[in-house]
Amino acid sequence: MAKKLSAKELIKKGVPYILIPGILAAAALGWKTDALGKIQNYYQMRALFPSSGIVSHVEDGDTFTLKSGVKVRLLGVDAPPGAPTRAENYLMENIYGERVYLEYDRYQDDKYGRVLAWVWIDCESTPKFLPADYMHKSGNESSPGLIDNPSGCKKGRLVNEELVKAKYAEVTSYTDRGELKYESRINELIH
Repeated sequence: MAKKLSAKELIKKGVPYILIPGILAAAALGWKTDALGKIQNYYQMRALFPSSGIVSHVEDGDTFTLKSGVKVRLLGVDAPPGAPTRAENYLMENIYGERVYLEYDRYQDDKYGRVLAWVWIDCESTPKFLPADYMHKSGNESSPGLIDNPSGCKKGRLVNEELVKAKYAEVTSYTDRGELKYESRINELIH
């Protein structure tokens, strides 16, 4: 008899949180889960982790949805709850209906099924981002943080950083986790 699939088991296998409810539902409906072992890197699935998209809905000051249905949470910042906030108004004015470019980091999804990204706007061409695992050396040890804008977005703006500059959001540090790509850069704004 086959072992029953569980969320805990999927997390151990490195399956992104965003996929777990769908996989469990599919398994309950009879989908053969042995196909999971053939997937090398879930995070390279562009339908789940797109490189860009048009913003169709602003949920709050740090979360929005793309036309594709992908829900994005701004990485490294936290906007205060409440409606409408200055952060939410900023997102409505600057990214709603616009193309955004998503840069991924060592943590790419959360337990709420949202992708986590650095969000770039006003780029002169398609940005060339360093790989999502650029910062990861070993354990929580990290490479040096990034200071400069990526190639293709030298004149662009990092939305996460803009919210902190305007004091619409706070910098969020993830304790017991490795440093994020632009964590040092946005921390400079508060020191």
